[in-house]
Amino acid sequence: MSQSAENALQNLLSISSAIAGQLDHQSVLQCIEGELTKIFHHDHMDIVILTDADEYIVYEVGLRTEWGDKLRQPGPISKSPIRSVLSGEAGYLLTGDALTDERFHFSGAWDSPIYDANLRSRIHVPMYIHGRVMGSLNISSQKKNLYGENDLEVAEQIAAILAPYMYALVCGEKSRKAALAEGVAVEREKLLRLGALRLTEGMEKARQRIGMDLHDQTLADITRISRHFSRIKRLAGIDIQEASLLDEDISSCIRELRRIIENTKPGVLELFGFTQAVEAQLERSISGVLPKIVTQVVDETNSLLDSAPESVRTTAYRIVQEAINNSIKHGNPTEICIRLILRQKVTSIEIEDNGSGELANSKCSTGGLDNMRVRAALISSELFVEQRSNSRGIRVSLHIPLAELKQSSEVSADSQTG
Repeated sequence: MSQSAENALQNLLSISSAIAGQLDHQSVLQCIEGELTKIFHHDHMDIVILTDADEYIVYEVGLRTEWGDKLRQPGPISKSPIRSVLSGEAGYLLTGDALTDERFHFSGAWDSPIYDANLRSRIHVPMYIHGRVMGSLNISSQKKNLYGENDLEVAEQIAAILAPYMYALVCGEKSRKAALAEGVAVEREKLLRLGALRLTEGMEKARQRIGMDLHDQTLADITRISRHFSRIKRLAGIDIQEASLLDEDISSCIRELRRIIENTKPGVLELFGFTQAVEAQLERSISGVLPKIVTQVVDETNSLLDSAPESVRTTAYRIVQEAINNSIKHGNPTEICIRLILRQKVTSIEIEDNGSGELANSKCSTGGLDNMRVRAALISSELFVEQRSNSRGIRVSLHIPLAELKQSSEVSADSQTG
């Protein structure tokens, strides 16, 4: 090996060693600048990195130009003076005077830094990865006719060394940004969940306040009116038949109001648990309905929902409550069965009936179903309404992720301490 060849090899090895351990493009460029000075003179050097959107970013050392100042944000390849290299059209650009070389000057070209910095002699060689151009190494001097074919060959060798390292930095930056975006998304999801739980809890507290107000004021008022009317009935001149009808209307209003109050604050749920609350709701809902409806509640989860956060437990109860009401109102069933099933990743609550199956029709949509879907979304669960396999009746399924039960507990705890 000749002395010159040995020196060239040593310089290339020095460049390879210099960039080892650097974690960003600018640091790589600064490290190799000193080594390049040993090989040939230069006043300005930059590395161009292509993005995925036909744009490029410039990192420069030596003379400071507008390219480095403004192109830390991507710029369009179509306006680059070396677009022929970046697009793969030209294998390299070598010039003794870029000020007069027409290849660098075309309509729309961002060539002002060439004149401002007086960059005459220039070498531009592409950096390849997997046979595709990923950027370029660009070396410039204010002297005319400084670089030749030998310098071009050395620049191509340096570009070949830099390309895989630069590519690794690009991939690392993409991974970092993806991880950051994922972290932001996870945090946003956590905040949305917290907001949803607080919204659910707020809705329930509002319902409970309304229930208490109805009980303490409205129900008391109507009851007092009922007692007063009973006294009036005993007075002479009152039509007994009309009075009895009015009395029955008042009694019916009281019964309905009591039902509304009980629905706003399901005391059985808090005192005796989810299964008992569902059974009590079924009894209230089918009371007086003809033909008689046979009901069944089967819990195969070992009362798992009783240990769930209050917001999740209450929301699930409200969904079951609405499903029962919809079944009786729209399906006219003679059987309703509710099952709580523990699956691999979810706890499922299935409400089945043998009614007409009207709600399973995809064209049928009610406010009740919409409310159920909204409630399910608030606790990150899924709701399905489908025709039963025997084509008789429907099945409403609520799937609550097991992980969501735990996460909801943690978020609920955060909301108590936050």
